[in-house]
Amino acid sequence: MIKAEGADLFKVAEVVEPGEADEPTVRWWEPLLAWGLAMAVFLALLPHLLDWLNPVTGDEPFYLMTAISLLQDHDLDESNNYDGQDYWRFAPTCQEMRRPNWGLVGDPAIENLPGLLAPGLRNDCGDIGVPFLKELSTLPPHFSKGIQRAGSYTKHGLGLSFLIAPAYALGGRPLVVGLIAAMAALLGVNLWLLAFETTGRRGVAWLSWGLLLFSSPLLCYAFLIFPATPAALLVGYSWRRLRLSARAQQQARPDWQPNGPWRAVLIGLCIGFLPWLHSVYLSISAGLFLYWLAGGRVGRWRQNRRRGLTSLNLSQLFPAGWSPAALAGLFLPLLFLGGLFVTFYLYYYGAPLPNTQDHAGFAPLTEIPLSLAGLLFDQKYGLLIYGPLYLLAFAGLWQMAGRTPDALENAARRSDLAWMGVVALPYILVIASYNQWWGEWCPPARYLVPVLPLLAVPLSLALVELNGRFFRLVAALLSSLSLAVSIMFMYNPHLMYNWQTLKPAVSLSWLEANLPFMSGAGLGQLLPSYVSNLTINGGGANWLAALVWLALALATLLLLVGLGPLNRQKE
Repeated sequence: MIKAEGADLFKVAEVVEPGEADEPTVRWWEPLLAWGLAMAVFLALLPHLLDWLNPVTGDEPFYLMTAISLLQDHDLDESNNYDGQDYWRFAPTCQEMRRPNWGLVGDPAIENLPGLLAPGLRNDCGDIGVPFLKELSTLPPHFSKGIQRAGSYTKHGLGLSFLIAPAYALGGRPLVVGLIAAMAALLGVNLWLLAFETTGRRGVAWLSWGLLLFSSPLLCYAFLIFPATPAALLVGYSWRRLRLSARAQQQARPDWQPNGPWRAVLIGLCIGFLPWLHSVYLSISAGLFLYWLAGGRVGRWRQNRRRGLTSLNLSQLFPAGWSPAALAGLFLPLLFLGGLFVTFYLYYYGAPLPNTQDHAGFAPLTEIPLSLAGLLFDQKYGLLIYGPLYLLAFAGLWQMAGRTPDALENAARRSDLAWMGVVALPYILVIASYNQWWGEWCPPARYLVPVLPLLAVPLSLALVELNGRFFRLVAALLSSLSLAVSIMFMYNPHLMYNWQTLKPAVSLSWLEANLPFMSGAGLGQLLPSYVSNLTINGGGANWLAALVWLALALATLLLLVGLGPLNRQKE
């Protein structure tokens, strides 16, 4: 197995088996370098994004308001915080709003100016020339429905507010965003390690790290106070550690256990804390727990049945190699956080399961295919529209399902693929059945972010095994397009955001307004819209664009898989 030394979040394994000295080894400083480089980029971009995305919008202010209530009142009742307009504490200052044309970004927001006319602005600055300031001086709360206790409580998950409260107390919104960026950089470390553990190649690990971390949507959410980035970090770390444990069992080495007691505590904290970030992450936690319980053992159970070994003793209930201390480390945070979660809902709602009244409800199952297509191809929120390089990862998924000459590697890949499905697919189906699967006011692919770290495995495999001329050409094109989107979003962060209006995506309107050769191109007609029927399309569905983009993606995927190995062999 691959070995690393360093801090726990960065370590891959503790033991190197005899005869493995020639296998690639993670140098202790490489994860630190991955984190440091990412933080350097994020910190360089941070002042610009803090200035332009001011005030915070979408769900961001409501996580801050809960944090203020925790710090100021030591409770969850936010009635007095809204009555006292505590949201002015993180609103733009009078000096900031006095700048010429501040916030006048237009509708759609295509003007290259800082600030935004949004609810929650302070109106104690006198006459500063900001329109609608009086109307925008109140932030409408997101209070929960069905509460059985006196007071007003947020409908959003509490986990993120608890995470950011210390940072807010020490440095306000800037330090909170810096904390989210630090979590994104840690996520990048796990992306690097996943790619390296999969391929053993440093160049591939660095390329996978750069492509995923600095493209949409992971780059966008590295600066936003949403639960998406913390959830992606928890999923990426816990799945990676459980994968190493599963590999040890697949190789019939139960005595070699990469997860000691302290790592087990971290895994338990990750799985147990996910539902506190958002109750919909319960499905991911359930998949991760199943991965711990059964990952790497399914094949051995089949072998035992063929051999007539059908009895099961108590010790076989748990994966082999986990010491009593490690089992305790895993279960203690799980039981504590899970019990606290159930107790919270029983106390406030009178039911052990999350409250569904606060959200938009679920669509008929027949609409799931359209929602899945929208999650990938919608011109405002689609993953592949703003991060086309993910098509390379999808090609890697195909590779994982194929056969290799090495039977053990073949079994390991299929195990990875199956457990990626167990962890991610139930969650994705829940999101696709949600009436507002796009996430409303937010950057693209908001709800997909928590499970995207898993794609570091197929992406790294694709970069190694499909490295033919055609693959390199397509990979360069898709990566360049993804980088161009990132540059555009970082230059003008307002372009990340869309709303379910009848207008085309803001970024498309910005391209037509700022690039002379695209003026009047009607880009909104060329990309599908699954959220609303756009005026530019006559108010009807643009099925032609939807079919063309789906066919283009499938054809590219098939060519990548079909021609990649062939071209590599010819070379």
